Amino acid sequence: MNDTAAAPRTRSGWRVAAAVALALLLPLTVLAWLCVLSTPEYGRCLTYGEQCDPAAETLLPIAWWSFWASGAAGVGALLLRSAWTVTARIRPVLVAGQVVLLLVTQTAVIVSG
Repeated sequence: MNDTAAAPRTRSGWRVAAAVALALLLPLTVLAWLCVLSTPEYGRCLTYGEQCDPAAETLLPIAWWSFWASGAAGVGALLLRSAWTVTARIRPVLVAGQVVLLLVTQTAVIVSG
């Protein structure tokens, strides 16, 4: 009798890293926005349209797309099955991309302010 249900599951370090980065994505982005919104320059830009950084028109779409791409890479890394042979090669690439996109999101938000 083959009892595969009782076999111990091993936890992949890359999978844990993907879960941690995915869990940190939203709180870090909110923190970055709080830092930007608390500056007097950005408040004046929102209120009166004065002192707005012209680079914000480029940086905010970058922050938007990198946020969603980081989330998609994290979900993709979590959904890969360990039984697949290609998982060992793809998951580290997805997690590395996820972390880079997370950093790009935070940087784009902070620099836009």
